[in-house]
Amino acid sequence: MTAKSRVVSAIIIILSLTVYNTVLLYTDILFDVNFYVKLIAYILNIPIIVASSIGLWGNYRRLVRWMLCFAVFFAISGILYYIIVKYKLISRFNSAEKIQAFLSKYGIYAGLIYILIQFLQVTFIPIPAAITTMAGVALFGVWKTFFYSVVGIILGSMLAFYLGRKYGTKLFVWLMGEKTYTKYLKMTKGKDKIVLTMMFLFPLFPDDLLCIAAGLTNMTYFQFFMIMLIARPLNILAMEGTFKGISAIPLTGYGIPIWIALISITLLVVILAFKYSSKLEAAFMKIFDKISLKLRKDKKTEKESRKIYAPSVYDCKRLTSEIDTKEKSNNLTH
Repeated sequence: MTAKSRVVSAIIIILSLTVYNTVLLYTDILFDVNFYVKLIAYILNIPIIVASSIGLWGNYRRLVRWMLCFAVFFAISGILYYIIVKYKLISRFNSAEKIQAFLSKYGIYAGLIYILIQFLQVTFIPIPAAITTMAGVALFGVWKTFFYSVVGIILGSMLAFYLGRKYGTKLFVWLMGEKTYTKYLKMTKGKDKIVLTMMFLFPLFPDDLLCIAAGLTNMTYFQFFMIMLIARPLNILAMEGTFKGISAIPLTGYGIPIWIALISITLLVVILAFKYSSKLEAAFMKIFDKISLKLRKDKKTEKESRKIYAPSVYDCKRLTSEIDTKEKSNNLTH
């Protein structure tokens, strides 16, 4: 790192930590924040300051970049935490009943707002999809909720994939280097699509992070869209159909081995999908390629037919002159 880049990095880290601690202090003064949350939040400054100092002094470029990202992330997180605490966002939308009560106020616009909520829960707001889906079922019924959820979640997934492709790759290369990124692509090649499909089918995995991770692979937008078109509707139907049964399983007593079994089955499916991914992905990609090829052929045929049957400028003039001649002859006869 040059002396200039080290100075700039140091200034950004100091400013970010200043914003982070100022927001924490202001939040602590205005609101009753849990003691342990405050303690952990302030202690997080120590490793950032120590690691940044070592990186800048010893000119460790990768360490400085990591600390720079952490400092900026802490500043943004501090601001978001203040907004969440001030407007009580978590307590307002932490259950299906509260989301249902919120949506019922807006009458005919409730469907559009619900689509927006499903869009945001994949991208920017960390609301579990199970909560929003169950709120929708209580308010709209199964099939309307299914339609609204598919629209909102697929749109949100495409945006998250775009953000991962646009900024996630650059950030990954900037932090880890071009060689590490190339190695990552080779390691995931032939496994990314089917494994991600399996993960999207289960509600245990974070949707937004999976979409961003998909953007880091060499998967195309069309392939990702097709995966969403298959996995998302199945995931939503599964949540709608099994939520009541799963929610009845307690987190204590006899419920613990049941939860362990469910999580183990989920992980086993993902592991098997990873192991046999080459065969499964070949089958999936064959279907996707056929659909893509058919769509391209249809568009090509349509363009060619337009060229064949579209009248030229000369033809238009000739037809116009013939119509004028007929009208004149009719007038003369009358």
